[in-house]
Amino acid sequence: MKKLGAVLALVLVSAVALLAGCGAPSTPTTPTTGGGDTKPVEKAGDFKVALVTPGEVTDGGWSQSAYDGLQKIHTELNVPVNNAVADAPAKAFAAFRDFAGQDYSLVIGHASEWYAPETLKIAEQHPKTTFLISGGENAQGNVACMRFQLEDACYVLGQIAASMSKSNKIGVVGPEKVAVIESTFFAFEQGAKSVKKDIEVTIVWTQDGKDIARAKERTLILIDQGCDFIFHNANNGAAGVFQAVQEKKDKGVLAFGANADQSSMAPDVILASAAIDISGAFVSLAKSVKDGSFKSEVQFIGMKQNGVSVVYNPKIESKIPADVKKLAEETIKKIKAGDFKVPRQNMK
Repeated sequence: MKKLGAVLALVLVSAVALLAGCGAPSTPTTPTTGGGDTKPVEKAGDFKVALVTPGEVTDGGWSQSAYDGLQKIHTELNVPVNNAVADAPAKAFAAFRDFAGQDYSLVIGHASEWYAPETLKIAEQHPKTTFLISGGENAQGNVACMRFQLEDACYVLGQIAASMSKSNKIGVVGPEKVAVIESTFFAFEQGAKSVKKDIEVTIVWTQDGKDIARAKERTLILIDQGCDFIFHNANNGAAGVFQAVQEKKDKGVLAFGANADQSSMAPDVILASAAIDISGAFVSLAKSVKDGSFKSEVQFIGMKQNGVSVVYNPKIESKIPADVKKLAEETIKKIKAGDFKVPRQNMK
């Protein structure tokens, strides 16, 4: 028994030692889930990049696309990267301060509302760190913004929805009210009304981008009210939106994805997605910061810059009538050529 006890003790000690050796994060780091907490890079070089997202990096859309971009930076530039999830502005600012304090060269805040006085204050205290805020339309000192004009694709999806709707009712689901998200919904509605002036567009809000259950609940209400097309820009809530549409697909209800090609999340009901090439934009940005060519300014990235697109779901793309597809492609062509400016809401 003594020998057995000694063996068990040795195994336990070895296991503890092994676990202790796994405590340091790898590079690239794995996603964080504890709000604004950050993790130190084990062997950081002179240039390193951090990302702070408002939602989990498994949302299949806005936050996950940003995280994929971070990983692409790591791969293509061969630099250390790190990330944090912040579900409130205070947590985001804490993460900015933490990363800047660790001498990160570039810190990306992936939410327009984080362009705020507190961010400017942190940036002023850390002049060697470049801060980039996604979705904002301002620039000051070492803080710049990258405005993805998702409205370009949203307008086209609105045209498709209105053209195909049999009930003349379409629904939209959002998280908390944020100006940049409201602008995408405005563009979607204007696109729909460009086809049918009398179409009814109903917008609902979950008040929480992480609340999948409420997103599903609100979507089911829209469907019960007669909406046969559902568009969203609901962060993690997208999963709930798609669950609801799948449950009601026997009614002929279809959905659209947002921020990325989300067709894989519900391939039998997602007709198309308004997608952003966030990875390409982030890599280009990181390269410019690394080589010293970066300028503190607002970068506008839309269809004209090949950063925003409408991605059809090949599995059910055939559901789109030829004339509707033609209208969508003609609109896209006009936007890319600069012959048509998609209506957006003022962010100022």
